[in-house]
Amino acid sequence: AASHFWHMPWEAGALGAGTMPSLSSLRVGVGPLVGLGCGLVLGALLEQFRRRRTSVAASVARNSSDVVKSGAEVRVSLAELSVVVAACLERAGASKAHAPLVAEVLVAADCRGIPSHGVNRAEVYCGELRAGLVDGNATPVIASETAGTANVDGRNALGAVVSKFAMELCIEKARAIGVGIVVCHRSNHYGIAGFWSEMACREGLIGFSFTNTSPWTVPTRAASRACGTNPIACFCPAAEGDSFQLDMATSTVPVGKVEVCHRKGLPLPLGWGVDRTGMRSTCNAAEVITAGGLTPLGGLEETAGYKGYGLNMMVEVLSAVLSGCERVGPDVPPWKADRGVEVGYGHCFLCVDPEQLLPGGRFQARLAEYLARMRALRPADPGLRVAVPGDPERAEQLLAEHRGVQLGESIALGLRGLAREMGCSDMLPQQIRELPEGAAAPKHLLAGAAK
Repeated sequence: AASHFWHMPWEAGALGAGTMPSLSSLRVGVGPLVGLGCGLVLGALLEQFRRRRTSVAASVARNSSDVVKSGAEVRVSLAELSVVVAACLERAGASKAHAPLVAEVLVAADCRGIPSHGVNRAEVYCGELRAGLVDGNATPVIASETAGTANVDGRNALGAVVSKFAMELCIEKARAIGVGIVVCHRSNHYGIAGFWSEMACREGLIGFSFTNTSPWTVPTRAASRACGTNPIACFCPAAEGDSFQLDMATSTVPVGKVEVCHRKGLPLPLGWGVDRTGMRSTCNAAEVITAGGLTPLGGLEETAGYKGYGLNMMVEVLSAVLSGCERVGPDVPPWKADRGVEVGYGHCFLCVDPEQLLPGGRFQARLAEYLARMRALRPADPGLRVAVPGDPERAEQLLAEHRGVQLGESIALGLRGLAREMGCSDMLPQQIRELPEGAAAPKHLLAGAAK
């Protein structure tokens, strides 16, 4: 979405040729300016950014990201945001060692312009911890292993903790023999799928990340939800710091975008979800979350939604069936803080070392050429440049690094309410503390009443 109105990082006149920020580069304490004249460029970018937000609010949004990022917003310090989210998680029951990692994953989503998976989710995570549904102190163990494979028992630990352990193991195996595959069971929500693929990409590997989720999606010809949003992520390193970064749900949109619309009081675009009958499209976010469901990628049967449904089942097979999860598909418990049982998610991580297939950096060089070729395609609309997967998110990352993390006002208000509830409001960034005292965001529909 960000690529519609400003130069992307690889273009002349942007923030420095060939400079591609990684998720890790946005961690607390990191953020050197990229290239000369960066401040002037960023000022121009932000002016275009503000104009775009105004135009989106007053007109029809171009895509699903425009919808969830429309409306009033605040920008806050990356470091301060990470600290307060980690503090909330720790007060809720996450160990001092694990809370910063989980906060990093949540904040990374907001840095990439994915508010559906960012601090919007902190309230649910804290609710799960407080209800004893997730073990905030647990660490995963290897249940079975070969030279190139492993099955990890998450032991009901925080999903980010399980995923970091598993992807590090997968990277190690791929470095040793060229390919590694690690699956996990008894895990929890792991954040944005791309965070884990990016770990492999930083090491010069092709990284895949998959997870199942609680049922949100109504399968083709079904009357009720039975599939998760089941994302697919694939990150591939290219020459000169470039990369291919695919991170997508296999539903039309992830349920997090519906959550954000509910908290902002926005109607859903037609086609995102269906009502309680499973047949009629609805614009009511609460109806989709509590009674209806999401459509599979592609929508209804006549628009080839069965393809998204098939991809969705593929992810379930790789993540849940292959790892030995106790519950699969429609039998996975709902993801809310008052569910009363472990959710038991499964993940699958796959790493490939391109050097062992195409030595001498030839893969990276050829991929860079391919990416450049696609970006150079003549656009149908001269005002909308052709981008490749990951380009919009990289532009958002650069803005977050240099001007602060963008939060919708309703998300910021929700975090303020959570921090007050957890007794750590003194750690909130000043911009959030100074929001109107009478303003408040709706309670997160998935947070339940857990104490």
